[in-house]
Amino acid sequence: LRIHQQEGLPVYERLGDVLSKAMTMGKIADILQTRGQPDGALRILKDEVLPVFERLGDVRSTAVTMGKIANILQVRGQLDEALRIRQSEELPVYERLGDVCSKAVTQANLALLYFQQGHHDQALPLLDEAESAFKQMNLPQELAHVQSLRQHILAQSSS
Repeated sequence: LRIHQQEGLPVYERLGDVLSKAMTMGKIADILQTRGQPDGALRILKDEVLPVFERLGDVRSTAVTMGKIANILQVRGQLDEALRIRQSEELPVYERLGDVCSKAVTQANLALLYFQQGHHDQALPLLDEAESAFKQMNLPQELAHVQSLRQHILAQSSS
């Protein structure tokens, strides 16, 4: 955190490198989130990172940043807004870009949101798609995570 704030940022600011500054601010937000400071992370993502990526027309970085915002909102219990972001601002971008892996991760995240809202029937088809993609890409860790989530949802549905 100190290195990013005191060494990296000043260099990018002097150079006028807005992209590198935004990426560094994103890393700072990640660190704050990891340290249990979601408010600071959210403020940085919304006020300092997202506007730069939008201004530059970097749709992938915008979608990734929106996903990070959705993660924070989800942890805070703001499930409706997190769901809106994942459905309308994150998933469509990965679909347009043909990014199968990011799409599958987002589908798994959406499934978890639906599960948290009690909509098990909406979660399972998303998990099916994510599971298929992870199998096809040979990503065993992600596959195991999706399968574990499915088992948890099915167990909750039957009880």
